[in-house]
Amino acid sequence: MAPLPPARAAEECPDGDPAPMPGGGAGVPAAPPAALNTSAARGARRRALLHAALGAFGLAALVALIRHVGAAEMLAAVTRAAPFLPFLIALEAARIGCETIATAVLCAPRRVPAAELLRIHVVSYPVMALMPAGRAAGEAVKAALLSPHVGAPRAAAIATANQSLALLGAAPLSLLAAAALFRIGGGASPFALGVLAHAALLVASGLGVAFAARQRAASAWITRRFARAGQLTAAFQEAVRERAPVPGWPFVACVAGRALQAAQYGVLLAAVGAESGPLRALAAYGVGAAGTAAGDLIPGQIGATDGAFTLAASLLGLTASSAIAVSLLLHLLQAAFALAGIAATLAWRRSPPTRRAASEEGAGS
Repeated sequence: MAPLPPARAAEECPDGDPAPMPGGGAGVPAAPPAALNTSAARGARRRALLHAALGAFGLAALVALIRHVGAAEMLAAVTRAAPFLPFLIALEAARIGCETIATAVLCAPRRVPAAELLRIHVVSYPVMALMPAGRAAGEAVKAALLSPHVGAPRAAAIATANQSLALLGAAPLSLLAAAALFRIGGGASPFALGVLAHAALLVASGLGVAFAARQRAASAWITRRFARAGQLTAAFQEAVRERAPVPGWPFVACVAGRALQAAQYGVLLAAVGAESGPLRALAAYGVGAAGTAAGDLIPGQIGATDGAFTLAASLLGLTASSAIAVSLLLHLLQAAFALAGIAATLAWRRSPPTRRAASEEGAGS
């Protein structure tokens, strides 16, 4: 998982013109020289080609896995899971609710309407689920959508905090997953050690993002991605320092969201007829987390999570077809919510910010 976002979805602010720097200085014009624009365009094309190539590779790997285990057998395993879909949908909706609560707490003392917060998270879901390095790109989208309500500096600070908390909130579940894999595998299996290393990386990355945002040089880099062209560094740092590096209740909400995700794996194991229970659910969560991390740059992690579950099939007590069915059901669940997010983008219009919030945004930025 990338600790800082490559996306620039939040660089534009609705009021358009550069704001004065704190202390009265004039802001630097946001438009870069034409040469920089050309270089950035070339870089964007190279990244798009890389992501497309990785996506094609992941899809080819998934097709090869399905052909290897037998499409009919795998399809039968997916079909048997149909009665469990309402539980999976409810758990995914609750997980999104946990992230919405975390963002709502981070918005304080500003108040953003609950319906608008929910819309922001639903609209950003397709980006998080389907794009390469989706978490970082999704947080940039959230920052862009939050900025009319809380101001661009605070929106960037909230996005940075969400990025840090997403990493830190996953660490406790990954530690439990590593312990479960140690227990099930009867010792230090490669998956158990990999998930343990992943948990350590999550802690280091999450704390790194949280504390880097409090350093002026790093925060200038962050605001170029989460706010307007890096003109808001001082205001961004002021917003970041309004709360602790790891705020308590948002952290709890993020951990709860990951626990719901582990519960999803328990339901999936039961859906394909495998042994379930908390220990198995945590072990499956660890395998899924390892696959997601390995395929972070692949759109939707297609092929990466499927390969991880295939390799861990015997450890989890699954057949090869059931293992692929678990990962395929996860892809289908994410695709369904992503389609809902796209529909919400088209049909669910945002509520305008209050006059007070709008005036504060203009003054603060």
